[in-house]
Amino acid sequence: MTQRRQFIRTAGAAVAGVLAPALMREAVAQAPAGYGAAYASIVTEARKEGRVVVYSNMSNPNWAPLAKAFNQKYPDIKFDMLDLGAGETVSRYLSERATGVPTADLIVTANQTGWLELVKRDELLDYVSPESAAWPAAFKPFKGLYTISADPLLLVWNNTKVPEAGRPRTFADFTKMAVANKATWSKKITTYNPVESIFGYTAHWYLVKHHGEKAGWNMLEQLASVPPRFESGGGPQIEKVTSGEYVNSYFGSAIQVWPRLKDPVIARFLGWGFINDGQPIMVRGMAIPKGAKNVNAAKVFMDFCLSNEGQKAMGLGGVTPARPDVTPSASIPYTYSSIVQAVGEKNIILLGYDPKQVTEKDAFIARFKKTYGT
Repeated sequence: MTQRRQFIRTAGAAVAGVLAPALMREAVAQAPAGYGAAYASIVTEARKEGRVVVYSNMSNPNWAPLAKAFNQKYPDIKFDMLDLGAGETVSRYLSERATGVPTADLIVTANQTGWLELVKRDELLDYVSPESAAWPAAFKPFKGLYTISADPLLLVWNNTKVPEAGRPRTFADFTKMAVANKATWSKKITTYNPVESIFGYTAHWYLVKHHGEKAGWNMLEQLASVPPRFESGGGPQIEKVTSGEYVNSYFGSAIQVWPRLKDPVIARFLGWGFINDGQPIMVRGMAIPKGAKNVNAAKVFMDFCLSNEGQKAMGLGGVTPARPDVTPSASIPYTYSSIVQAVGEKNIILLGYDPKQVTEKDAFIARFKKTYGT
């Protein structure tokens, strides 16, 4: 993914010019309800730091509603976000950490092998959020590592290319349909390349683990006979499905699909479905690295992301809230809990932090390259 700096500037300066300084201090320094009086000192120090730098593999539109809500609550803490590929969020931090240059205050990424590496190196600040009790253990797997979202990877299609009666609902059916339509679907299917994309590797590795080595690889071998074309990012996949360049995308990221459907013109062409025989859920981690400079601002921002209010704001940006007490609404069509209800808990593939995805990576990639001729 091409690097690009996307800043979501806060409205702090404008608010400071309108509110009296005393009122502003009172509005910002108070601890949120239930956090305890001592938390006010963290807010005070965060205001002195004045900014939080986030390395993320989420784009500006995904962050915008949360940034706006955070601004309203903390108008003088600036949120600076650097949009990177999932793998680069961690590698860039480690490189900067090694050379001593300024780096991220908070890392937010769907890079499970990267998180395992950071845990191994003891690079995560052991911060216990006041919001921690509201989250299940699966979404806070290591000290200091929390979950900001649980985003499904979908089957996606162009409505004009795939008739309603032929739209797949399981991965097994999708592979059969791809083979049956090989003449017209050849190189018209797309997904992430697991050889180049850590996001794609994690999804394919967990697919095989869920279905079993024999059945999982059999489906991947069937797809290789079609074959698909790989894209480096989710955005190009969905754009090209919408335009008709591709017929289907598998493992299409919901954060790329659902926001686009708000446009009625795009919604005419873009269709999607859950994968009912194994619905991958990409767990997007969030942690404060030990190289952070603005630690208090990072704590305040993290806690807001983990709060009920923050999770709802995340949902408005097309990200899937993972917090159990956040429910769907007209503006937030799905949450993790509602997806579990839709497909059944046994059909959820939580793309988590199994260390075998690290130790088995080389062998998996070698087999994938042989199968797909890459």
